[in-house]
Amino acid sequence: MLSSAVARHWGFGIISALLCSIAWRAVIPRLSSTAPPPITLPIAAAWVYLSDNQNYTEIPSQWLQINFTVADVLLVGPVGLQEDGTFGLYSSQQTGPLANRFNWVIHQARSMNPDIKIIASQWWGSSPSIWGYDISALQNETAIQKYAASVATFIQAWSNVSGGIDGYDIDYESSNVQDYAPALLTLVRQGLDALGKAEGARKFYLTVSPANTGYLDETTQVVDFVNMQTYAGGSGITPQTLVSLGFKSDQLLYGICPETNCGGQTIEQVEQQYTANNMAGIHVWRLNSGNLVDEGKTAAQVYEFLHPQKYFD
Repeated sequence: MLSSAVARHWGFGIISALLCSIAWRAVIPRLSSTAPPPITLPIAAAWVYLSDNQNYTEIPSQWLQINFTVADVLLVGPVGLQEDGTFGLYSSQQTGPLANRFNWVIHQARSMNPDIKIIASQWWGSSPSIWGYDISALQNETAIQKYAASVATFIQAWSNVSGGIDGYDIDYESSNVQDYAPALLTLVRQGLDALGKAEGARKFYLTVSPANTGYLDETTQVVDFVNMQTYAGGSGITPQTLVSLGFKSDQLLYGICPETNCGGQTIEQVEQQYTANNMAGIHVWRLNSGNLVDEGKTAAQVYEFLHPQKYFD
């Protein structure tokens, strides 16, 4: 049920948004009679950031060093709100298509790790940017509905690319923290569930990566996992904070950041937090900065800690 705060913001018009989401269910075609297995705990997650430079027609040569076998879940950004009001990948004459790098990451990750789950992340920041807009650019109900519907459309469009995409994440900080975020995420959830039903009961995931907890208590029923930014702007958010908002401990992934000058806790401290709080897993920001060798080592150590029974190179 939508909260009273969200209802006050959007008024009775939110009903039309919910009716719109029901309509999506009727138009999404059945694509497959089989579905890949769902995520199982514990989760070793990691990030790839696509826009350190903006020549999107090229794949940075150092990315060939990334070991995707050390992650169960890969979160990829920046994806964002585009000029046409939909969730998607930026392209311009100056940069070329960001889809080129997104496509490469999906192919490379799945060639190494066929079972890896891949989640596309809505970014935050000053808009417009070299990836698009944050959700603060959604100024009315019509815009909310269009964007929310486009998430499932985006995922469906990539369904034939090396196993496709498994979900949507929002980098929940700064300008992405909006009082209509719960309504938006509710609509996104409905669209993902409708798409999953069309694809043979496939599970599509909705995650948040917060540096701010505003309005998150209104999202606990629609969010699958929370990627805690314990290394940056969200370092003051504890597992207890999120549990007090209504999340369960087995929805939470503790964060670690081996990127240069990132700060945060040591890997031993992160592992202790994971164990003490009975959490879902650990996520690593990230795998492809200038410090990618150390990042890969950290991700491998996290994976080995969470999956001591598995062998990997």
